[in-house]
Amino acid sequence: MKLLDNKDYNYEDLLERMQEDGFYYQTMGLDKCLSYSSIKYCLKSPKWFQHKKNKPDPESQALRDGNLVHTQILEPQKYDRFHFCDTSTKATKKWKLDVEKYGKANTFTMKEKYMNNRTASAFLQNDAVTSFLKGAEVEVPAIGFVEDIPFRGKADILKKGEYIADVKTTADGVGEVHLKDGTVTNQFAFTIKKYDYDIQAYLYTQLYDTPDFYWLVVDKITTDIGVFKASEQTLEDGKNKLEAAIALYKAFFVDELIDLSQYHKSLTI
Repeated sequence: MKLLDNKDYNYEDLLERMQEDGFYYQTMGLDKCLSYSSIKYCLKSPKWFQHKKNKPDPESQALRDGNLVHTQILEPQKYDRFHFCDTSTKATKKWKLDVEKYGKANTFTMKEKYMNNRTASAFLQNDAVTSFLKGAEVEVPAIGFVEDIPFRGKADILKKGEYIADVKTTADGVGEVHLKDGTVTNQFAFTIKKYDYDIQAYLYTQLYDTPDFYWLVVDKITTDIGVFKASEQTLEDGKNKLEAAIALYKAFFVDELIDLSQYHKSLTI
């Protein structure tokens, strides 16, 4: 298969090597393929996409927390690679020495450990979410084409042909919301729109040729659990967003129909 760098790669070899996080996240960067996390930036702004391409985000606290929780839930055999520094802050000499020794990605404070243990334990004790793990694979990579553009993905939980499940933590809540028109929705529905999770849901159903997508959510504050299935409308919204983002990507970065420096929006308000 030919990727964005116009080089040919062996599909099976890529899938095998994408099992390793370093290869998946670093080697398989934007010069080779897109992903949910990158294409959503293009939808936000082609200029923002270009900025992220040239200067990737530093690891945020949310990503660090998610890494701990995901590993504890999905790959507990890898949890021992983490080092927990017995310090309450990251301003101490001890923290800096431990980061030098073990690497920043593998070094956490004991406070981070205890906070994320609470979240992971809530998940692992709940039958409604752990049932998705039965008979399923975890951390399954995929690569394929959408509108001739290569995309990669890594499913948290996959039961091929049945469902994909994504483990999420949130501080936005998972409770019900009563709207002014009398309808009832869930706080996580707003989170889906806020972070364009619907793009991921649709993209993954395509990459894995699997119809159903679920979010398995833990509220980091209350540890309440949510099991949310992507509706047909949510998947359709994700499809529309993905197609719009790909159109922008092609116009600016493939066909170069528009000078990025001249990109602007104009209307009467």
